[in-house]
Amino acid sequence: MTQPRRYLAAAALVTLLTLSACGDGGGAPREVAAPDNLESAAKEEGTVTLYSSVEEEATAAFAKSFTDRYGIKVEVVRLTSAQLAQRFSAEAQAGAPAADALLISRTGFTTEAITNGWLVPLADAGLPDFPGGLDPRFVLPDEGTAISIIQPAGMAYNTDLVPANEAPKTWEDLLDPKWRGKIAIPDPASSASYIGEWLVVAEASGPDFLERFGAQDLKKYASGVPAAAAVAAGEAAFCVMGLGSHIADPKEKGAPIEFVAPELTSGAEVVPGVAANGRNPNAARLLVQYALSKEGSVTLADAAGAVSPYDTGKLPGQYVSPDLAGAGTQQASVLARLGLS
Repeated sequence: MTQPRRYLAAAALVTLLTLSACGDGGGAPREVAAPDNLESAAKEEGTVTLYSSVEEEATAAFAKSFTDRYGIKVEVVRLTSAQLAQRFSAEAQAGAPAADALLISRTGFTTEAITNGWLVPLADAGLPDFPGGLDPRFVLPDEGTAISIIQPAGMAYNTDLVPANEAPKTWEDLLDPKWRGKIAIPDPASSASYIGEWLVVAEASGPDFLERFGAQDLKKYASGVPAAAAVAAGEAAFCVMGLGSHIADPKEKGAPIEFVAPELTSGAEVVPGVAANGRNPNAARLLVQYALSKEGSVTLADAAGAVSPYDTGKLPGQYVSPDLAGAGTQQASVLARLGLS
């Protein structure tokens, strides 16, 4: 798939805010237009603030595509899923929402935010064409959203440390005792998605699967990006349960790193949200509509090295959505079994 670095030039046309950006926007929220008038009302607003957990370059490519189509500037705040949920919640509770729209890995946060009145269920948001042509299995009415892209989880490996004939193809390939102490892992506690992904793979791989991985003396990193960087630097031979987009930057810089997604896997599923009290509600709705359209979804997926719900033939053959229900109750158990508690 197209790597995110292809879109580096997109950043020049999109305002990328740092984590500390204020984003107060100024002025009171505008009225929500009727669906038939949404595009003209969004263009009148002229700007939209997007909080995104998708990698910065990929979000920039998506934002540029939206701007090119509608002439609306996108201000992006890039955060991890946990940071995004924490910041958006704090701002909403303070009555000072800075974001108009979200793109966030599916962790159950949209359900919580809708319950608290911070997000609008997409079915009630007045989108002109929801769910449109999206396959019903990717529409999540209980979570008030739908899936924009899917990022299959897999394994990064250092090609200098792992001979080509030993490159992993399955999760079990990493259970060889010779790889003990050489496997990096993003902290599963950093996201419910990670816990849900581990539960899916463990259920299909046998009752002692997590314990066997735990016996490999895993090296824990705060998130997928530093775990992949450790592999690129030779600090670890592998990174397990990461994403293909995590290796894009070091690989472009010449690092000896590759990524494989096993046929049996789960992954991060990115969903959009519309802020209930954003300052640019029409532009937010138009952006979310675009994220769920074929054009917007494919643009974001290609930039992120992910899969669009409109192109599911690219998914691994035994892909299963993360077990988010189990993640809510089994985090401590997963961490203990992986030797990370």
